[in-house]
Amino acid sequence: MQTRWIVVGTDFSEGARWALQQAVRLAGPSGARLALVHAYEDQIEASRSADDVAGAVQEQLDAAVTENVSGSGVAVETFVRRGAPWEKLLNVAVEVGADLIVVGATGQRGLSSAANLLGSVAYRVVASSTRSVLISRLPANKTANFHDALFAKRNEGTG
Repeated sequence: MQTRWIVVGTDFSEGARWALQQAVRLAGPSGARLALVHAYEDQIEASRSADDVAGAVQEQLDAAVTENVSGSGVAVETFVRRGAPWEKLLNVAVEVGADLIVVGATGQRGLSSAANLLGSVAYRVVASSTRSVLISRLPANKTANFHDALFAKRNEGTG
C-alpha cells in the first residue's frame, strides 16, 4: 500500500518540530502529502478572539512549513482547528483519508498523569485511532535519525 497522506500534529514545541521533520522524511520517498494540524482549546485562548487565534496559529504553521518542509518537494496543507487536539487530529485524518498520523511523544504540556510515557495527546491518538500512528520521541542529542521514533502502531481501516 502506498502512503498518500500523512497527518502531523503540532503544538509548535521542539518535539513537534522533530515529528514534522520525520514525517517529511517519510513523505519524500513515497510521494505522500502532509496535513500539518494545530488544534487549540477554548480555555487556552479565552482572552483572544477566534479570528485572532486562527490568524496567529496560521502564521506559526506557515513558519513551520518554511523551516521544515520547503525545498523538500513534499506537498503540505495546513489545518487550524478549535477543540481537543487529539480529536481534531483524528478528524483531519478522516477528512483527508490519511494513511498515517505522526505526533510527538510529549509536547507543551509535558507528561500526562494518565500516560506516564506519552503526552496526553499522543496517548489519546494511539488509543483512539484506527489508522497507523507513529509516535516520535525527541532525541536527547537532537542528532538522531528517523529510526529513533518511540514506536509505531499499525492499523488497517478508517477512523
